[in-house]
Amino acid sequence: MRTEHGYRKRRKHYEETGHAHYLTFSCFHNQAFLKSERACRWLAEAILAAKTKHPFDLWAWVFMPTHVHLLVRPATGTVIGDVLTAIKEPVSKRVCAWVRYHAPAFAPRMLEVRSGGRKTLRFWQPGGGYDRNIVSADEVREKIDYIHRNAVRQNLVENPADWVWSSYRAWAQGTDEPLPIDRQTVPSLEL
Repeated sequence: MRTEHGYRKRRKHYEETGHAHYLTFSCFHNQAFLKSERACRWLAEAILAAKTKHPFDLWAWVFMPTHVHLLVRPATGTVIGDVLTAIKEPVSKRVCAWVRYHAPAFAPRMLEVRSGGRKTLRFWQPGGGYDRNIVSADEVREKIDYIHRNAVRQNLVENPADWVWSSYRAWAQGTDEPLPIDRQTVPSLEL
């Protein structure tokens, strides 16, 4: 979002106890870095590690080739910025190290040249992404449905159950692989 003078306007984040958060963050320049099964596995591992370090309930998730959607409810005292850092930073470090060693020809796609000429490899788009507070059971239901239909809307699959990198099967079939959800803490829903 930009102001009338062209400057980026910071989006406000509200850390309200009990609120869920609908989070979206993207790969660098919206490239399809998450087409890699390896990167998706590393992302799932990072989410599990982040839950231990900064407790939160994971209610729904999807890894799309270019971006990620998560529906989370942080525990009291957990800060969303800390959760995002704990998820994104280890994935970025692992992928960048892997690319430097195993696929250096891919590195230019990840290259960001900063002011002063400093060069950095990036996996994620800079910034915190999109964060929306979710306060009602109806909003929770709507976001879970939206997350699960994302791969269908993008014409990647015909049925949400066919997209492996989503919590759809956890909700529909009780299959908590590759990433478990915290269904017991979700407000009463008729899904």
